[in-house]
Amino acid sequence: MKIRKFLSSAIATMTLVAGVGVAAVSATTANAASYNWRPEGVAWMAPASGEQNVYRFYNQSSKKHHYAQDPQEIKQLVSSGWIEEGVAFRANKSGSPVYRLNNPRTYEHFYTLNVDEKNTLASGEWTYEGVAWYVSANDNVAVYRVYNPKLNEHLWTTNATEYQAVTGVEPTPLAKDALNQLTVSDYLAPDYERDQFGESWVDTDGNGCRTRDDILTRDLENITKLDNCRVATGTLNDPYTGTVINFARGTDSDNDGGVQIDHVVALSNAWKSGANGWTYDQRVAYANDPYVLLAVDDQSNQDKRDYSADRWLPSNRSYQCDYVARQIGIKSKYKLTVTYAERDAMSQVLAACPTQTVPAGVGAPSTPAPAPEPDPTPNPEPAPNPNPTPNPQPQPNVQYGINPGGWCSPEGAIGYSKTGKQYSCRPSNSGKSLHWRVP
Repeated sequence: MKIRKFLSSAIATMTLVAGVGVAAVSATTANAASYNWRPEGVAWMAPASGEQNVYRFYNQSSKKHHYAQDPQEIKQLVSSGWIEEGVAFRANKSGSPVYRLNNPRTYEHFYTLNVDEKNTLASGEWTYEGVAWYVSANDNVAVYRVYNPKLNEHLWTTNATEYQAVTGVEPTPLAKDALNQLTVSDYLAPDYERDQFGESWVDTDGNGCRTRDDILTRDLENITKLDNCRVATGTLNDPYTGTVINFARGTDSDNDGGVQIDHVVALSNAWKSGANGWTYDQRVAYANDPYVLLAVDDQSNQDKRDYSADRWLPSNRSYQCDYVARQIGIKSKYKLTVTYAERDAMSQVLAACPTQTVPAGVGAPSTPAPAPEPDPTPNPEPAPNPNPTPNPQPQPNVQYGINPGGWCSPEGAIGYSKTGKQYSCRPSNSGKSLHWRVP
């Protein structure tokens, strides 16, 4: 389905609609937080110098923003009175698709890398318009997403200053603050099996390359390739040991060239701390998520096994803060729990680096969740009392500051919105994904 066929009616309608809102976002807006923009993390990673420029436009009548890279669409936007605000970010002509949808009721366009999110929206009142542009697993510029429920509008920006101006929060939180927002539980789900996360290194982003080669391309320097995908040689500045590894494909006894791809939060750790409640497709996506993966020294990866931070840290002490911060980012993104010992070990590492932030990545947390406001009901559900001793029975996963209707994990979790209202993590009507719903 081509996007252009939708343009005339959608743009003409949005041009005529008057609404109440704020003017175009300024990076120097002093009271931007009062505009009620909510941080939604990193939508995708864009290339620093891609094949296409994606421009942002603003309509003074509808108070809406729009993103476009197609020359004909740009021409039509300008002729319809939209104001160009410059290049918002860059994109590629191939790779992982970023999908575009339109809501005919709110006149909003929406862009997402998440195929489940696209399908869920398209099954409701949103109209799927096709692929807007492409990005790659090797891209390294964070595109942040924010949402304003009063305006029924999302914004996408690579400008960290703008992000902070409209939300009132840092684009990447302090690791110690993000750690404090994780659910602590000593319950570990049983029955982990590797095949529950799918085949190793599949092509989940649609760029034609297996995930291992995507990560080698991202993390190695001075690479050569056998073809468009397969990395033949390169140099790795190994974060775990602090040494330099000269990688040559298939040249050692393990046939890995001395470099393995590590799941920074191991698959079994993820399973035990919440992934057991995911769908198979969600686990495959996790196993191939570039944010979860690092190219590292093969022996270090073997030594690490599936250990959490209380049992293993990189021998390179200068990387330990970054390592723990990435684990926290992954657990925040995927709503995984930490054990009490794991949390204490992470806190001890971060005590030496109090300004350490969580690394940016798709879906990484954008701000620590705020404490819930008092529940308006006369008899609110009491919060579970943390118990430092292991409990053979699973305890409810409780999360605060959730967005009603948003994605959630694991199934059965309890969430409290900013107003203190309770929600539960349950499958959508289609049964394909989990959302925060009224109990």
